[in-house]
Amino acid sequence: MSIDLDLAALAGQLRRRDVSVETVVGDYLARIEALDGWLHAYVDVYAEEALAAARAADLQLRAGIDLGPLHGVPIALKDIIDIAGRPTTIGSPIHAQRMAATTARLVRQLQQAGAIVLGKTHMVQFAMGAWGTNEHMGTPRNPWDDAVHRIPGGSSSGSAVAVAGRLAPVSIGTDTGGSVRVPASYCGITGFKPTVGRIATHGVATLSQTLDSVGVFAHSAADARAVFDALAPVQPGEWAEASDAPRFDVRGMTLGRLPDSFLRDVQPAVHAAYEEALVEFRALGASIVTVKLPASLAHFKAVTGDIMMTEGAFSFEREITDLALPVDDSVRPRLRVGLDVPAVRYLAALRERDRLQADMQHRMRGIAALLTPTTLTTALPLAQVDHGNAPVHYTRIGNLLQMCGVSVPNGQDADGLPTGLQILSPGGEDRLALFLAEVYQRHTDWHRARAEPRGEGIRGAA
Repeated sequence: MSIDLDLAALAGQLRRRDVSVETVVGDYLARIEALDGWLHAYVDVYAEEALAAARAADLQLRAGIDLGPLHGVPIALKDIIDIAGRPTTIGSPIHAQRMAATTARLVRQLQQAGAIVLGKTHMVQFAMGAWGTNEHMGTPRNPWDDAVHRIPGGSSSGSAVAVAGRLAPVSIGTDTGGSVRVPASYCGITGFKPTVGRIATHGVATLSQTLDSVGVFAHSAADARAVFDALAPVQPGEWAEASDAPRFDVRGMTLGRLPDSFLRDVQPAVHAAYEEALVEFRALGASIVTVKLPASLAHFKAVTGDIMMTEGAFSFEREITDLALPVDDSVRPRLRVGLDVPAVRYLAALRERDRLQADMQHRMRGIAALLTPTTLTTALPLAQVDHGNAPVHYTRIGNLLQMCGVSVPNGQDADGLPTGLQILSPGGEDRLALFLAEVYQRHTDWHRARAEPRGEGIRGAA
């Protein structure tokens, strides 16, 4: 069935006319109809428009017009991205009736590449939260557990669940401190956060202009790279695999690992999967060296918090100061902190960010990527969420230090819940990070594991 194909295989079938784009889109819409009442990934589904676009894509292929690897590929968008004439809720009922006047540049790029938008996905209100919860619009369900409502990760919760639940082959999210990589880890898929600015943000609502990136969810790094290629063409001087080198060869590369002191609170299954991933890269010929970070995790948290809360309070001042508006209890108090950050402290945080970036660039000299666990634990039950302790211990490093990063599945715990490996490369080396992720996935099978949600609660809740 088309929902089980990677993008390369799907492209082959479409071009051989083994399957039509209309059939592919219809398969995904049927699965959404069957399961999204349970998984709660989508805010809105554009079924009629998607099928019309699919028929047009089929006509183009029959006429010999091939727009590239994304031609006929269904895609889901986080509801922080504008489509003209459609509401952009930013995860809040406050904006449910706010119609976008224009379409985001990245959406136009995807459509020009032949992709077909299935709909908009749920998210944490104002993108302010990494657990994935949403009091007012509902929390998507992690598809790896039908018995317990587990957190999907956020803030791009619905985008991750859509891919993990096979309600879309790829999706778009945003990432301020881990909002693509954290849900990718919890949901057992690949999540790619590019360097800030590599994917256009025109038409994307802002939480933090300093830290925000647009990112990609997919089942594999190869699929994520296909989407990134359509949105961010190769720049002069950007890393590219040497044409005379064997493809997917990491021999001679140096990769970094965290010191043991930075791994003390990691769940045993997550820690074991991390160490096994390092062994795998070493077996492939890479050298592994320990990289001492330029600050403690607590310091990264403090600096990131001053920047993100201040800029977030600026972005959503009206919403968080008008107490009559429906703002989540986990969102308003944390964003209001930003109203009380003095200008001198905010500017000091920006200066400290610059110092840390320069220090890290020095420490990473000659090192292709820093490897870390993506999160401390696997996906927790919703009832165990602590909003005062966001699961971004390792991911926020990438945003603050202007790095690019990929989270890939690298194991499972005793309950069968996926673990994640984060690959952080220096800023601008996006395709290097994706290359390393693809190398890992060519030699392991964790990314091939699929959640099998059955939607057992739909009938009972009806």
